[in-house]
Amino acid sequence: MSMANTALESHLSSVKEHDGKPSVAFFDLDGTLIAGYSILALALETARSGIARGKLRQPLKMLADTLRQRRREGGGHYHKLVRRLTRALTGIPEQSLRELGERACARHLLKSLYPEAISLVEAHRAAGHSLVIVSAASHYQVEPIARILGIEEICCTRLEVADGCFTGKVIAPMCYGEGKSLAARRVARREGLLLKRCWFYTDSSADLPLLREVGYPVAVNPSDKLGAHARSQRWPQLQFASRGLPDMESMLRTVLTGQAITATAVVGALGKRLGVGRFANGNRVTRLLGDLGSGLAGLDFDIDGAEHLRQPRPAIYIFNHQSLLDAMVLAHLLRRDAVPLCKKEMAAVPVLGQVLRQVGTIFVDRKDTNQAAVLQSALAVLNSGRSLVIAPEGTRSTLGTIQTFKHGAFFLARKAGVPIVPIILHNVKDALPKGGLLLRPATIRVTVLPPVDMAGSGSGSVRATCSSLEARYARLLGQSGSAALPHAGSTWVTGVPAVPR
Repeated sequence: MSMANTALESHLSSVKEHDGKPSVAFFDLDGTLIAGYSILALALETARSGIARGKLRQPLKMLADTLRQRRREGGGHYHKLVRRLTRALTGIPEQSLRELGERACARHLLKSLYPEAISLVEAHRAAGHSLVIVSAASHYQVEPIARILGIEEICCTRLEVADGCFTGKVIAPMCYGEGKSLAARRVARREGLLLKRCWFYTDSSADLPLLREVGYPVAVNPSDKLGAHARSQRWPQLQFASRGLPDMESMLRTVLTGQAITATAVVGALGKRLGVGRFANGNRVTRLLGDLGSGLAGLDFDIDGAEHLRQPRPAIYIFNHQSLLDAMVLAHLLRRDAVPLCKKEMAAVPVLGQVLRQVGTIFVDRKDTNQAAVLQSALAVLNSGRSLVIAPEGTRSTLGTIQTFKHGAFFLARKAGVPIVPIILHNVKDALPKGGLLLRPATIRVTVLPPVDMAGSGSGSVRATCSSLEARYARLLGQSGSAALPHAGSTWVTGVPAVPR
């Protein structure tokens, strides 16, 4: 374990020691919860949309250039830039900026969320602490991230709106420097707490006023000035390396892994041309993808319950969908005679679609209300002695939070008389998050639960088993339950459609 990971684990343990003690955990946004600056993502979407392009281009460019050059340790210049940008918004409908913020979040900010920061948020949530984002950014930058993290309270810079349009004024005080302290005091007073019982996480020395007031100041990815001050005060420091600028190793591994997928497709095509049996060729492709791909991607594995992967087949393996790398991880785990169900759009993806066809993937048109042919194909796979691989959620959440399980895989297991084998993927998203393009080496933690016999189960029992496993997945992933977070469609495996009873 790296020093950074050790420091984080130690800090998470210290948070746990405050379980049940009333407190507020305040989080800065830029550089703390996310890598980089949210204003840059908003600027990209503004330029793309053309909204007030002429009025906003110059102020946005000035602000972006300032942030790129260095973190400003004083507030005067920042205040001036924000006021200039706000004046450029005069007359623009608030809804326009709200929509831009949502698009900026979906296209840029989600992939910049630090998994380590998510762990911090969840640790404080589990300890019963109130959660607040306190940021100099506007509501339109902060709110989408707060919603995804399940943080209901935001203290941020507010822009004046009249009749649905911006007036060009900033509502004082700006949530920056001393303004953050004022906002935090209001929250603490309402909660009946002293700031000395609260936590604050930030990367900037501009936040020193609030860092000095709270009882538990923590420097996250600190600037040079904040890092020096934190060392002198012996404040905890956390360094997050999972996001931000990639290193040469990540870029090289991404290229090599892409080449491995291409090589896998070529080997599969040659095997078919040389007359290798369909099942044998599919198994060769599966092992090559799982072993060569995982090795080049820098994936190590920590598997609890590996013996359950070796139980007699056929079976239906269910898993929680986290990342595009799930396919590679499952290929490494299962190695042979495993057929995924996948949305039909994936068949058209260059190279990867070819690999999926070579392993006999069953493609599902989710718009088709008649799935009889899919079900017949699934039963045929099981009758041949091969297993199915299904994500019962059908979709993946933004943060890997468990979504509601569909019942189809469970009724299919009952109909075919095969067991369900639950596979819990804990952190594949650390290696390649949703929306990410570059791989980062990681140790993938996997839990495999004992097989669940579905033979002879009634409809009520099947639904109860489905709900019970969903809750168990959530518990093992450290979640309080299945949260209704925004999510994108599954990119590899999709839930089985309804099975005739």
